[in-house]
Amino acid sequence: MKKIALILITAMAASLVSAESSLEQFNNKGYGTLSGRVQSLSMYRDYDNGNNAHATSLGIILKYVSPEIEGWSVGAAYNGAGVLNSMDYGNVNNPGNALVSNGRISVLNEGYLNYNMQALGLTNTTATAGRKINNAEIFRADDIRQKARSIMALQMESKDVENWRIAGGHAFEQSGILDTGDRWEFRDYGDVFGKGYDTDGVTWGETSYTGIEKLEVALFDAVAWDIANMIGTRIKYDVAEKTSILGYYRNEFDIGRAAGHSSDVLGLSLVQKVGKVRLEGGYFGVYGDTLEFNQLTTGFNHALGASLMIYTGQYAGGADTFYLKATTKLEETKTILYTLCNYTILNKGPMDNAMEFDFIAKQPIGENLTVCGKAGLGYRDAADTLATDVRLFLTYTF
Repeated sequence: MKKIALILITAMAASLVSAESSLEQFNNKGYGTLSGRVQSLSMYRDYDNGNNAHATSLGIILKYVSPEIEGWSVGAAYNGAGVLNSMDYGNVNNPGNALVSNGRISVLNEGYLNYNMQALGLTNTTATAGRKINNAEIFRADDIRQKARSIMALQMESKDVENWRIAGGHAFEQSGILDTGDRWEFRDYGDVFGKGYDTDGVTWGETSYTGIEKLEVALFDAVAWDIANMIGTRIKYDVAEKTSILGYYRNEFDIGRAAGHSSDVLGLSLVQKVGKVRLEGGYFGVYGDTLEFNQLTTGFNHALGASLMIYTGQYAGGADTFYLKATTKLEETKTILYTLCNYTILNKGPMDNAMEFDFIAKQPIGENLTVCGKAGLGYRDAADTLATDVRLFLTYTF
């Protein structure tokens, strides 16, 4: 029944999209702005040990942002997705769950009240309360399935001081990026970090400075209460017109109810533009314990990027990862090509050494439709296992 309802809603949205003039007429009336997307996602994974699965989901996002009245505005975004076909479709509660995390979701992913402080003389400072996607130093959107990561928080951001961006706040709950179980729902951070007990959320602050020519510096601190305190810095220095050096450091230590956690991260990368290709290679090392703040929890803003499978275990304690990345855009067809290869040496833990290769090709068709294919290949030395990850996105935005 839910599947039928979702298909009907998606069909209605598609009908709305086909009548673009109607949507434009509403947006031009001054009542606010409507937008959204309809997306199908097909995934297949095979981990070379009998553990394989596939699932195809159909999802929709409906967004609304109100006009600003004396600095105040509201915004909302609904995310829904249903499973059209999957290897475990008989699992009526959660098809698409096994291995691929491409299942059912239904959530108000954003719902917030925003205040622009222009009336107070701050022309580029806002305060926000409620559910909102945050994509900066601490939290990352990582929209790699049917929804982006979102936080329920009180937060502020300011760019009123020249060359500075200053932001921070307190997050009470978070909805994740995996479309299985309850990970897509807004959950207490004790569940987000897998601790099995409730916490008081995450308090964070971050800033970046670009006032020195060729240099960008970011500083950040996040306290996940009763889990870990994380403090760090990210640096980019343009050595020449086409050459940059990227530096990264963060430290995690236990706080409150947590005990015994200690971890350091060191990253150093070189970026070189060769014609239309952007090449990047470097090192990413984790010293001490496995990271609490990583790609599967709050996200991770590092040059290494988002791995399709995290197959090498690059966030594990004692992991040394060496990587090479290349990106380019074909101007004639507007095709975006992306490759990432990383090799991880694990100095402790059961996974030993591993490598992963990811390839992405994204092709726009007209103004609203995009086709994106992703493929990942991973190998682990100790288990002598091979893993594959294939995804196909068909996305229509309106």
